Amino acid sequence: MIKTGKRQTPACIAFCVMLVLILTASSQAALFGLIKTKKNDAPVVVKQSLVIFPFDKDIESAQGVPDQFGDNIAGYLRTALANSKGYSAYLYDARLMPIKRAVNDNYMREPDTKAPYFAEKQKSAKLAQLLAANCYIIGSIEGYTYDKAKKTVELTLKADLIQADSGRMVQEFLVAATAGDGNQAAEEDELRSLAAGKAVTALTEKILGTSPADVKAKTAEKPAKKKK
Repeated sequence: MIKTGKRQTPACIAFCVMLVLILTASSQAALFGLIKTKKNDAPVVVKQSLVIFPFDKDIESAQGVPDQFGDNIAGYLRTALANSKGYSAYLYDARLMPIKRAVNDNYMREPDTKAPYFAEKQKSAKLAQLLAANCYIIGSIEGYTYDKAKKTVELTLKADLIQADSGRMVQEFLVAATAGDGNQAAEEDELRSLAAGKAVTALTEKILGTSPADVKAKTAEKPAKKKK
C-alpha cells in the first residue's frame, strides 16, 4: 500500500500541473478573443450629425412673424432633438470655424453664409458640406395668423431633411399648430411661442420617424439610368 501511494504521488502532481496549464491557457485565450464568450448582440447605432439652419419666413403668408423668430424655431427643434438616439443635432452659425475659414480664404462671400437658407437651397447645401454634416434641415414658416378677437395663433412650418454629401432629399415635412382657445388672456407673443412649441413637437416626431438608416439609404441609391 505504501509503495502504491508513492507511485501515485508523482502522477497526481503531474496531473495538477497540467490542469493549471490548461486553465491558464483558457483564460489567456478568452482574454485575446480566441474563445468566443456570450456578449450583447444589440446593434450599435451610429449617430448622424444633423445641422439645423434658422427657418426662413414666407414674406406674404407670415408677415406677422418677427424677423428673428426663425432662429427661435431652429433652437426649439435643436432642444427637442437633444436626446435623439439617431441624430446628433446642432445649430448652424456663421461664426462656426469652418464657415469663418471659408470666408477668410475667399471660398465664400460673407453674405452667402447668412439667411435665407430654405429659399436658396444650393447655398445651404454648400454650408452643410463645409461643416462635414451627415445631413441637415432647412425650413420655412409658411403660414401665420393671429386672431385678436379669439386670442388664437395658427402657425405652419415646412421643413426638408437632406443628405449633405449627396444633396438627396430624405423627406419633406409640413406641420401646423394652433394655440389659444379664446378663454386665455395671453398676448400674441406668448401664443406665438406656444404654437411654435406644438408645431416643433409635431415636426420632431416626424423627423424621429425617419431613421438614420433612411439617410444612409439615400446616399447608397444610384441615380436611374437615362433611357436612350
